[in-house]
Amino acid sequence: MAQDDIAARMIEALDGASSLQLYQLKALIEGMLTDQRRMMASRANLHLGQTVRFVDFRTGQLRRGKVIAKHDTQATMREEGVSRTWKIPYVAIEPLEASPGDTAKPYDPPPEPAMPTHPSGFNQGDRVSFKDRAGNTQFGVIAKVNRRTATIETGDQKTWRVDFELLRHVVEV
Repeated sequence: MAQDDIAARMIEALDGASSLQLYQLKALIEGMLTDQRRMMASRANLHLGQTVRFVDFRTGQLRRGKVIAKHDTQATMREEGVSRTWKIPYVAIEPLEASPGDTAKPYDPPPEPAMPTHPSGFNQGDRVSFKDRAGNTQFGVIAKVNRRTATIETGDQKTWRVDFELLRHVVEV
C-alpha cells in the first residue's frame, strides 16, 4: 500500500473528529515521540553512511538520504539527489531495508580544515620570549595576534604589544 494512500485514509478517518479530540490525539502522539526509550531505540538502529528515509517536517513528505552525523537527539542527513542537509530527530528516521546486491559504502566525512596560521608564524596561545627596552628577557603567551604586532601577557599580569620581528618561540623541554 502506498504511503500517500495511508495518509489519505488517516485524514479521512480523522475528518469527523472534534477539535478537542484532535488536540488530545496530538498530545498523546507528542508524548510517545518524546519517550527516551523510543529515541534511544531509533538511534541504536542508525550508523554513519546508512541509507534511511525521513520525514520532511515542513511538508510531511518522506525523503531518502544518508546519515552523515549523529548528535544527542538528532542526526544530520544528506538528502539523495540534492546536496541538502537536514537535522532530523531520531524518531523521524527509519532505516531502509538493504536489498540483495546493494553495496552501501560507509560515509567518509570530509577532512577537518587546517588551523589557520598567521603569516608571521605566531598564533594565539603560543609561548614566546622577547627583550624589553631595558634588555631584560620577558616570557609570556600570545593573547592576540594583530596585523603587525602580537599582544603578549606575561606572568606578572603585564600586557605588551611586540613586533613579530622581536618575538622568539619558546620550546619547553
